[in-house]
Amino acid sequence: MKGSVLVLIAAVAVLVAGVGLYFATSGGGDDPSPVEPEGDDMNLILAVDGKRVDVVWEDNPSVSALKGMAKDVITISMERYGGFEQTGSMGSSIVSDDSWMQVGPGDVVLYRGIQICLYFDDNSYNFTRLGKITGMSEEEIRSMLDRPSVTATLSLE
Repeated sequence: MKGSVLVLIAAVAVLVAGVGLYFATSGGGDDPSPVEPEGDDMNLILAVDGKRVDVVWEDNPSVSALKGMAKDVITISMERYGGFEQTGSMGSSIVSDDSWMQVGPGDVVLYRGIQICLYFDDNSYNFTRLGKITGMSEEEIRSMLDRPSVTATLSLE
């Protein structure tokens, strides 16, 4: 009987220690809630040559990846290409889901997973749509982008 009591006491001690360890490592028993990826609740901000530009961003994995990168601010040196866009490399690739599409003034797209393109005129190609500049006329967009080069920055707020 004495041996059985000792085994029972040892078993209870192990159980209590295990429960204590569980609560110590799981936040003290608080109700667990899902962890949001860093930056997901923040707004992605585009600036062109230091001027903030309003963009309605798509809800897709490419924009989520941009948000992850933009926590450190992405600076993109862009050049006019083809008389209809500014394009520049981000320096590293992100997930893309290219499909054939028509683009026009204000469209923001991802090309080949590594280049951001800002459109001031029409084109069509295989892209991943990222967003659309809003609050500016086509003439204002053209004036901002139809130059030899611009610098775009992506950041979070």
